Amino acid sequence: MKAPILGCVLASAACAAALAQTPNETAVRAAFGHYDHGWRVFDVDEVLSVMAPDCQWVNSVGVRMAGKPAFRRFLTRIFGDANFRAGAPGRLSIHAISFPAPSVAVVDSSESTSHQIDSTTGKAVPVLHTNELTIMQNRGGQWLIVNDLTSDESHGI
Repeated sequence: MKAPILGCVLASAACAAALAQTPNETAVRAAFGHYDHGWRVFDVDEVLSVMAPDCQWVNSVGVRMAGKPAFRRFLTRIFGDANFRAGAPGRLSIHAISFPAPSVAVVDSSESTSHQIDSTTGKAVPVLHTNELTIMQNRGGQWLIVNDLTSDESHGI
């Protein structure tokens, strides 16, 4: 009777260990958290603090940024836009973090934003659902975003 119980205890401990975050995953989550927080509080410097100098960023309407100077100009403009600032982002969901190589991480995340104003129509978007795939690379011990692709769900499709 003790052998099956011991087996269950050992199996439970192994599962718990497998579910625990690795040091790399913890570091990736922390860096991505700075990126997300910077967007939420409209802090250009916080967003850029985890962007690689040669970063690439593309959004769902085809806006493409290459490099930190271009991304800084873009963020400064949109963070100053009252329509953009009207949005209230919901909870960030990180669905998965994978490591295709020891120094490369892919973060699959999403969030929903309410009350954002569509700059082209001036109308409030009921809820904007955004999905994001972010590629991060460990450079000199720091996890940096090298590529970020955001896509907004189309309403009614």
